[in-house]
Amino acid sequence: MLPALCAAALAAWALSAQAAVSFTPEGRVLLTSAAVQDVQSIAGGHQMFYVRDGFHVHSATATDMSTWREQTGIRLSTSTASAALDKSSITSCGIILSSAPATGYRMFYVGVSSAGFYSILSATSTDGLAWGKESAGFRYQVSNGLGFLDSPRPFRISNSLIRLYYVADRNGGNDPANYRVFEASSTDGGLSFTQEGEVLSGEVAHQVSISTLTDGRFRLYYSQPLSPSTTVSQVLSALSTTGTSFTKESGTRLSTSAATAILTYPVVARSTTTDSHRWRMYTSYTQTGTSTRPFVSSALTLSPDPQGMSPATMLKNGVATSFTLSGEIFSTAPVLTFTIGSGTITASGLTRDSDLKLTGTLNTVGSSVGTYSAVVLNADGRTGTLSNALYIDIPGGTVTIVDNLFRPLKGGSAKITAQVFGPGRLTLKLYTLSGGLVGTVFDAEVPEGTYNVDWPGRTSLGNMVASGVYLLRATGPKLNTVEKIVVIK
Repeated sequence: MLPALCAAALAAWALSAQAAVSFTPEGRVLLTSAAVQDVQSIAGGHQMFYVRDGFHVHSATATDMSTWREQTGIRLSTSTASAALDKSSITSCGIILSSAPATGYRMFYVGVSSAGFYSILSATSTDGLAWGKESAGFRYQVSNGLGFLDSPRPFRISNSLIRLYYVADRNGGNDPANYRVFEASSTDGGLSFTQEGEVLSGEVAHQVSISTLTDGRFRLYYSQPLSPSTTVSQVLSALSTTGTSFTKESGTRLSTSAATAILTYPVVARSTTTDSHRWRMYTSYTQTGTSTRPFVSSALTLSPDPQGMSPATMLKNGVATSFTLSGEIFSTAPVLTFTIGSGTITASGLTRDSDLKLTGTLNTVGSSVGTYSAVVLNADGRTGTLSNALYIDIPGGTVTIVDNLFRPLKGGSAKITAQVFGPGRLTLKLYTLSGGLVGTVFDAEVPEGTYNVDWPGRTSLGNMVASGVYLLRATGPKLNTVEKIVVIK
C-alpha cells in the first residue's frame, strides 16, 4: 500500500495537463530509494538499472515491465582510490549492447571525483550482473571536468557509429539555467567521443532519454522545470529524422505540481509484446520537502492518437477513396469511423501498416456534406479522436449540350442537361456575344439531381433569334460555366 504522501504525489501527477503523446500514470511505487537510469530487454523480460544514494548502480528484473524484483548485489560502486574520477559519487548511467565484449554490454556512467570534476566513464559486462570498470581514463569530459554532466544515453546508429546524448551546461559550468541536451559521437565502440553540439536549441533540460519510432524517427524526452518554478516537474519531447537536430513537440508528456514533487530521469521503452504499440515511461519521483530519496513509478500510453489525414477532402461521387491516417498508439485490429453529428461512416479494408499508420478506403455515397472527426477504436476499447480530420464535399456540377448547332426553323433545338450534386439554385441563361441577355431557360431552387431543358432558339418574349453564336451561362451548386450554342436559320 502506498504511503499517504506518495499517493498524494501520484494523484497530482495524474491530474497534470498532457498532450499527444499522452502518458497516463499507473499509480504504483515500483522501487524505492532509486533513480531509474536504463531499461534493457533480456531473456524472459527486462532489466532495469538504477542509482541508489549516489554511490551504487543496482538492477531489478521484470517479466511484465510492471512488477520489478531487485537483483541481489551491486552492479557498480564508487571507487575507493582517492584520485579516482568516481571517488565522490556515481550520478547516472546508460547502457548499450557492446561488440567488445561480444554479446555483452557497455555502461557509460557519470562519475564525480573528490575534487568535484565530472567525467563520463565506462564499464563492461557479459551478463548485465558482473561489471568491470574500463581503465584508460575517461570517455568524455566538458571543460576538462569542470563542466556539469548528467544522463548519458548511448544509442547505436551502426556497427561503427555510436551517438551519446547527455546533459551539460552550455557554458561549460554548472548553472541549472544553462543545462541543455548535447550529442557526441564515437567510431571506436565508445572508448572516445567527439562533441557534435547542442541538439535542442534553447530548451532547458535536466535529464534526457532517447527512443526511435517505427518509421525511424528519433524522439527525445527531457525533464524541465515548470515555469516559473525551478523545480524539475515536467517531461517534454522533441522529434528528429536525423538524430542530430530536434524540433520540440507541443504539449507536455507528463508533469506534476512543483510544490508536490521533483520528476526526474525519464526512461522510455516499448511496452510488452502483447501491447507493443504502447510506450511505458519510468521516472524517478522525489516528494518536495518530505524526502530526499526518490522512488520509481511508471506511466503508460493508453489511447490511440490520430494526428493527420490524407487526403483531407473527399467528394461524395460514388467512388471509394483510399486514405492514410497517421498518428501513434494504433493497436492491431483497430476500427476507424468518421463522424459528423449523428452520422457515421466506417472505413473499409482497414489495414494497420504500423503503430503509426492506418490505411483503407472510404465510400462517401449518401454522406452529408461537412467536416468529420476521425475516431480510432483500438482492440482494447480505447479510443482516440482527430477533430476536423476530413471534409466531404460535393463534386462540381456539369453541363452537356446535345445539338449545340441547330436550325430552329426546321424544328431543331439545343438539348441542355445540367447535373448538380447538392441542393441550391440552378440558373441557365443565354447571352449574345456582346453580353446582352437573350433569355432565361431555367431558374429554380433544386435538390441534387439531373435537369433537362430544350432551347428552341427563341428569346424570353418568344421571338426567333438571329443566326449566330450564343453563350449559355450555367450557375448552381459548385457549377459556374459557359458553353457555346450556334443557331443557323
